[in-house]
Amino acid sequence: MKKESNQFKRWILPKPINDIKKVNCKLNYTLQKVLIRRGIDLNNDLEDYLIPSELPNPEVHFEELNKATKRIIDACENKEKIAICGDYDADGITSTALLVELLSQLGANVKSYIPSRQEEGYGLNTNMITKINNQEIKLVITVDNGVSAFEAIEYANKFGIDIVITDHHKIPDIKLNVFSLIHPEMTPSNSPYKYLAGVGIAYLLAKNICHKLDFDINKTSANVFFSIGTVADMAPLVGANRKWLKECLPTINTTNNIGVKAIIKKLSIDKVEITSEDIGYKIAPVINAVGRIGDPELIIDLLTCKSKQAIDNLINKCFAMNKERKRLTSLIEQQAFEIALNQYRNDRKFLVLTNRDWHPGIIGIVAARIVDKFNLPTAILAEANDGIYRGSIRSNKQLKVNLALDKCTDLLIAHGGHSAAAGFSINEQNIDLLAQRLDEIAKKQFARVNLHKCVNPDSYLQLADINDEFYRQLGLMGPFGIMNTAPIFWTRKCKILEIYKLNGGHIKMTLDDGTSSIKAIKWNETTKLKINDFIDIAYNIEINKWNNKKSLQLNIIDMKIHTNIVELELHKHIYKCQLTHNMDILITNTNGKCISSDLSNCKYKIEKNQLAFAKKIITFAEIALGKAA
Repeated sequence: MKKESNQFKRWILPKPINDIKKVNCKLNYTLQKVLIRRGIDLNNDLEDYLIPSELPNPEVHFEELNKATKRIIDACENKEKIAICGDYDADGITSTALLVELLSQLGANVKSYIPSRQEEGYGLNTNMITKINNQEIKLVITVDNGVSAFEAIEYANKFGIDIVITDHHKIPDIKLNVFSLIHPEMTPSNSPYKYLAGVGIAYLLAKNICHKLDFDINKTSANVFFSIGTVADMAPLVGANRKWLKECLPTINTTNNIGVKAIIKKLSIDKVEITSEDIGYKIAPVINAVGRIGDPELIIDLLTCKSKQAIDNLINKCFAMNKERKRLTSLIEQQAFEIALNQYRNDRKFLVLTNRDWHPGIIGIVAARIVDKFNLPTAILAEANDGIYRGSIRSNKQLKVNLALDKCTDLLIAHGGHSAAAGFSINEQNIDLLAQRLDEIAKKQFARVNLHKCVNPDSYLQLADINDEFYRQLGLMGPFGIMNTAPIFWTRKCKILEIYKLNGGHIKMTLDDGTSSIKAIKWNETTKLKINDFIDIAYNIEINKWNNKKSLQLNIIDMKIHTNIVELELHKHIYKCQLTHNMDILITNTNGKCISSDLSNCKYKIEKNQLAFAKKIITFAEIALGKAA
């Protein structure tokens, strides 16, 4: 039988929690359980989780921060020319704009340099150094890149150019001969700065400069740029990232940056509270689009623009590129899916998809979407120039793709990245060998791994419990992202009162679980459903923003046709659980023996040594059947 790409999603329901010990906590009872399951001690950790404490002095955690800060301040005071060399993605773009804007306000003669994705590829290069030297620039600050720019660094040293590297990509074993290196890997093991993205390092540097000069960083757009770049790069929302994002995110709504204001107005989200989801799904794609298929300096101009007369032309150009990016993405995704489906059916565990005509700036987006469909690590390659292909890899969270590429160095021209996302360049004749080797690596890894897609609900919830106050309290746990994900709730036996299709293969529904009704949306759904069907749903709670009006809705992660009987696996045994007409729980084992939730409806005597297990399985069944959160 042919394998299909639409894999079965396994729901891993949360473990029962005994009655919560009395705590001084005004959070909703269900949210308390969510936090306990996430390892939050409600008595000792809750306050710091909701309102993160002050961060330690960054100069203690970054040995070369003070050195870099002093060099930059001296350059500003002496009116030196400064080059900010960034990357073409949203993290690199916002990092660049952040320092360009700040240093300009401090009187520096500062210029941005961002390589062309198509012509130059990633990071600082010798061509950039040549241009910089020709302009008599003696201070270069890299943002979101630099640790792997060995050739460019050596070349810059010949001209006496000081290089300050701010980066968060893996530091190579080769020692870097630079003026200063500011990198989260160089901090103590328990440092709250450990997970900063490129923009986080730039923001930290900016804050330190402002502190030394007694300059108010709020006079700049640094808070806004930090928020956008951190969310766009999917940086883990712990430590400094979470504290700063919690403080900085609300500033987007009140920003004076005319470029950012133009973007959010064009997206029709200027009259609602901006969330991390708005950044991830709306703002960041616009910024990324320019770097992917156009000149990244265009988006820098937009974000640092001071002329209201120039803004309309810039915003129209950027959104035109985003529209073209969407068109190309849709086209390439369709073609890539067909190739991926064939490889998937042939039991490939690492998908390698190649087409010389695909746009190199789009392949990362498509790789992520293919991973979402097949749950396998995916590399997508497109021709960059004659015989040289550029590849972008995304992981399924079960394989560290940067380490996989390390095992293929002999086949590659260059490579780099993170465990979840990486990039490389390769000669055309080596692509088949690369595909074979990556598949072998994946098969060894996945021999010990269950590749079923999993949904991990945090807690059961009745629809009647979802209201404005519940959502307000939920917001206290935010902002949400990697390592602080938005809670997934689940509800059984929701009746479909209304259902209609949206453009793009999405569906909108009105659901009722017997306690209340609410609107819900499910993206990219092909299941045939009709009015009066009953479904079980796993979902996030969000605000629907339409025509400047706000309303609560469910964003459905997964759904199943409702069944009265739920199979529960415990200690490698299967038990069938169901609710009786009077809402008692009835549990049947594979031998046909039954117990009820009050332990009275038993056709056999429960021995004393079985009583503890019987009570245990009842608590699990209560969650599985939605009788407990």
